[in-house]
Amino acid sequence: MPGSKYSIFLLFAMLTISACEEDFLLLRPDFKPSVVVNSIFKAGKPWTVNLTYSKDILTSGSEILEITNAEVAVIEKNNGREIILRHIGKGVYQSDIYPPLPDKTYELVVNVPGYQVVKATSNAPQKANVVNIISDYVDQNTTKVNFEIKDNINNYYIWNFISSNPKNPIDSNFTGNPKELVTSIIKYKNISGYLNNLSILNENDAAAQGGTFSTNITDNKNNIDGQTETNPDETGITKRYLRLLTTSKDLYNYYKTVEKFTAADNHNSSFSHSPEIYSNIKNGLGIFAGYTEEFKEVK
Repeated sequence: MPGSKYSIFLLFAMLTISACEEDFLLLRPDFKPSVVVNSIFKAGKPWTVNLTYSKDILTSGSEILEITNAEVAVIEKNNGREIILRHIGKGVYQSDIYPPLPDKTYELVVNVPGYQVVKATSNAPQKANVVNIISDYVDQNTTKVNFEIKDNINNYYIWNFISSNPKNPIDSNFTGNPKELVTSIIKYKNISGYLNNLSILNENDAAAQGGTFSTNITDNKNNIDGQTETNPDETGITKRYLRLLTTSKDLYNYYKTVEKFTAADNHNSSFSHSPEIYSNIKNGLGIFAGYTEEFKEVK
């Protein structure tokens, strides 16, 4: 009899647990995607903001959807000027009027039906004062480059080296896509298609009030993007450039966290913890950040 009572109790407990699990599944709140902002801006270039909804990673087949019905504006903080961005397709909002100016602070304001107002603030600093670029021959493929930055305030710098010639000039195309910008630096690919490997052992960024920096560049003239260049002189004289970005603190933090995220392994493993990517978006996800860019020839 005691055994029978125990069996009945065990059966009742199992049914109770099952019922609790069922209630939990039924009461699981519906997923509401967040507004994701992807926008970097550069002095003199059009305002470009990409808007999407975040996807539900717990639902198989979930996709990233573009936001096509938002109201998007950028406000110049020092005078209150409002710049309206128009949807040009595929979740991209753009404006050619009143492009960003260096040393100005801008606020992004996004209204999406059914969501709180999404906001972010950032700026594009003045270009750095780069002086005394000195290159020293190390070996057939390696050059050591020293350069000095003279600034009176603390700034955030990111740099790499690119190559250019008449057939492959420096690419001035600007998309406003932060992923493309960071990838062009992390993978050390120049933006005209040539490959100049920047030694992984060398730092290529700094948060400082100017200073002297040194790094090695490796010219793989026989291996450009994985292909052999049989007649390098056919395209004309190749020049090398120091590409220097002076970034807002927001863009610098974004770059550093993406770099850590890229270096981390097993992003999909339940036993690993992927580094969080920096975001300055209020009531949403993503990045809104400015920078200036310059190219200095390395001779």
